[in-house]
Amino acid sequence: MKDWPYDVFATGWYQIGYSAELAPGDVRPVKFFDQELVLFRSERGEVSLLDAYCAHLGAHLGHGGQVKGDCIECPFHGWLWNTDGSLEGIPYAPNATRKVALDRWHTAEVQGLLLVWYDGHGRAPFWEYPGVPEYGDQENFYPIYPYGADHVGVRKIITQMPIENTPDYFHFPLVHGTGQPGRPLLWEEKGEYLHTRMGYWFGYGKSTTWLTPDGPVDGETETEAWGLGLSLARFHIGDFITAQMTATTPVDKEHSQIFCTMAVSREPGSSMDDPPTGRAEQMLRFQDAQIRRDFAIWENQKYIEHPPYAGGEEIYYSAFRRWSKQFYFDKPYRDGKRLEGDQRKAEDWTVPVYDHNPV
Repeated sequence: MKDWPYDVFATGWYQIGYSAELAPGDVRPVKFFDQELVLFRSERGEVSLLDAYCAHLGAHLGHGGQVKGDCIECPFHGWLWNTDGSLEGIPYAPNATRKVALDRWHTAEVQGLLLVWYDGHGRAPFWEYPGVPEYGDQENFYPIYPYGADHVGVRKIITQMPIENTPDYFHFPLVHGTGQPGRPLLWEEKGEYLHTRMGYWFGYGKSTTWLTPDGPVDGETETEAWGLGLSLARFHIGDFITAQMTATTPVDKEHSQIFCTMAVSREPGSSMDDPPTGRAEQMLRFQDAQIRRDFAIWENQKYIEHPPYAGGEEIYYSAFRRWSKQFYFDKPYRDGKRLEGDQRKAEDWTVPVYDHNPV
């Protein structure tokens, strides 16, 4: 993004795929954080993400490499690498030992999402992504895979832009056709976790819509974010709920791989095996289209570091940008602790709720 102020990727958890799409024995060449990597699942089912190039003569393990038991086999000379990146063996020199290894990246599988931890200083994860209640509740919500798994693909969008929508209450009428801006109801920060609530009328100004068949509903959009890579928007429209995760994972300094994952309330009377129908099916399609309206803005946007805010924007945008700075680590670290005043207490970031658009 033009005029983007940071030269580093943000520390945190990021999505790299869906569990259902990586079967035992599968191998994928992938690129994230400007690095060539290989993603595979061992025959026992363990997921591994390693630096892609064999330490022997540099062959890319993702192009022609095969899973052999708990290892990935180099397509060039057959060197075997364990899921932890250690060298298991050299087939043509079985008694040889070499002090070489491949860097392994921290991964996790949570409710069908494949995740990776990124930290530019190589530190192990110092927070965990807890998951989303709706994604684990298939009695009341349709499963996220395959119904709510949207592969948006690689777009010219940096990680921060989707989550920077969180304090933007005024873009909804023009970009999403809501009829009125949102009303801030809650702003809560707890370290890497950001939680907000925003109210607005769904179906505003219309007697009936497919989403609000009984007339306008004074509902809420609740957001949760765990760092900058995983951002959830939860739409409360009466007892109908949609939980939509936007996951933005850097490919390089300009591009990100984007996934959108949704769980929607089951239609009354539907069984566990029924696909989404009615309002649930329409909501999945509707939100797929709505997020792409945002993408069209973000792909062509310039970053304004000190915007001329209006209408109360400065309260929440400023709060968000202060909160986001904690993830861009461009200074050295000792003992896993942030230096030079980067340790902040949650109460230092309390933001008053300012209702700039009363109904």
